[in-house]
This record gives sequence, C-alpha cells and structure tokens, in this order.
Amino acid sequence: MNQSTGAIRIAGLFPNPGNILRPGGYGKVRAQTRIQKDAILIPQRAVTELQGSYQVALLDSENKVSIQPVEVGERFGSLWIIQKGLKPGDRVVAEGIQHVRADMKVNPKPFVDQASEAKGR
Repeated sequence: MNQSTGAIRIAGLFPNPGNILRPGGYGKVRAQTRIQKDAILIPQRAVTELQGSYQVALLDSENKVSIQPVEVGERFGSLWIIQKGLKPGDRVVAEGIQHVRADMKVNPKPFVDQASEAKGR
C-alpha cells in the first residue's frame, strides 16, 4: 500500500480482447472483502442524515411512525446495510420520508424500487 496515496497495487490476469487495456493504464477494481450473513438492507432513500448521525422512520403494528437512530454500514447498490438500530421484520418508511413525523399514523404501501424495476425490463 502506498501510504501517500492510499492506493493498493494489485496484479491480475484476465482476457483483454482487442487490447482495450494497455500497459501502464489504471483501472478501478471492486472486490468483495467479506460476507455479512443476515444483513439488514434498506433503501438508501429511507435513511436520513442529521448532523452526522443517521435515522429512519419506523412503523409499529398500528402504522404509527417513530424515529429510530441507526448505525449504517456499507452500501450495496441502492441499499444500505444497517449495523445497529433495526431488527429483522422492522418496517421503515422509504417514500415521503420528509412528510412523516413521530406519532403520525400513516397508510403504508409496499415499496417498489423503480431503479431495480427498470433494470429488469
């Protein structure tokens, strides 16, 4: 690792049809560094940042809103891994988050990620 740039030099072998990549060139590599089993993933749009801390709007069994602080992890596409603050089965507000307030009762509908839907077409 180069401490002045933070770069890590990696060598690899892979096909290069048409010699698109030339010697001395640079590229970005994304590598899986770990697998997190049973991770809680929520849409990035459901997370609000407020003065360096993160929070989500949760719904209880009566569809009443409460604001829950969370600790976020890495991003995975348009989803965010939640490290702390949520448990499996918790329902979060993903659309209209700017309009909800604590103790407000809402009429929830299932979230459909239009970006994922567009990729499937």
